[in-house]
Amino acid sequence: MNDESSIRVAALESRLRVVLFVNAALILAMIALVVSSCRTAGDVQSQPRVLTVSEINVVDPRGVVRVRLGGDLPDSVVNGKRVPRGQKASGVLLYDDTGQERGGYITFAPGRQVALTLDNRKSGQTATLVAGAEGGSALNLSYGNDVVELRVDDETGPSIHAVRANQVAFHVPPTLNFENTEGCGEFRDGLKKFSREEVLNVCRKRISEEGCQACVGKK
Repeated sequence: MNDESSIRVAALESRLRVVLFVNAALILAMIALVVSSCRTAGDVQSQPRVLTVSEINVVDPRGVVRVRLGGDLPDSVVNGKRVPRGQKASGVLLYDDTGQERGGYITFAPGRQVALTLDNRKSGQTATLVAGAEGGSALNLSYGNDVVELRVDDETGPSIHAVRANQVAFHVPPTLNFENTEGCGEFRDGLKKFSREEVLNVCRKRISEEGCQACVGKK
């Protein structure tokens, strides 16, 4: 091979290396573009959509509200009468086919309790599970003037309580020093507006007869 042929071969090899380099660069660029596109598409798909509203109502085919999700829920209505909740409520309410409230999962303010409630059509709550803001909880089941309650709190500790016809039928363990608690103070304040027997009936729904009598005072 003469010198001229050697020069031509060297030139061809140089051009071939340039072509291979350019092709490799183009392939890498295409791969990078595909990966970037897939990552962007994945990021877009994974981003959640946020809907900010104050209330959502779900209605049945007849237009009756069956579910209400709200940040400021209205008071309950039982037998056509408005029943104040006592505090501001937020969460989910359930209604039957007549529009009567039948339960909910709500939080309260300013007390900050959270409650799961199941209501009957005539008198309101039949089953209630409540958790306090700083601890403590209670499960209450009722039918008319009969009540069963499981409770644990920082004032009276754990208790199992039953009421039959507004009279305490069962309470364990014994209630100790209830008359020195804040709960008793609330019952005593109630005597300013209600009769002694009315206050006792409310007290008996969760405290032993001895504890209620020690709090409110005997006749």
